[in-house]
Amino acid sequence: MDWSEPKAARAILGTNVRRLRKAQRLSQERLAELTDLDQPHISEIEAGLINLTLDNVQALAVALGVEPSDLLKPTG
Repeated sequence: MDWSEPKAARAILGTNVRRLRKAQRLSQERLAELTDLDQPHISEIEAGLINLTLDNVQALAVALGVEPSDLLKPTG
């Protein structure tokens, strides 16, 4: 993982959010409700299109039942 490339970090975070959400059988809409974000925002996060605040990373981690750092760990 090349941490000097911001898009790579966003892609990993988005992939992890999508993987964890699907593993828990949550819709994007339900995850949005749990995090006080809206569904289009969740879609953009999963696509790696936006830079999140730490507050949003924490909200996603809590909703998905993981540590915030788990969302940035490369998988595979």
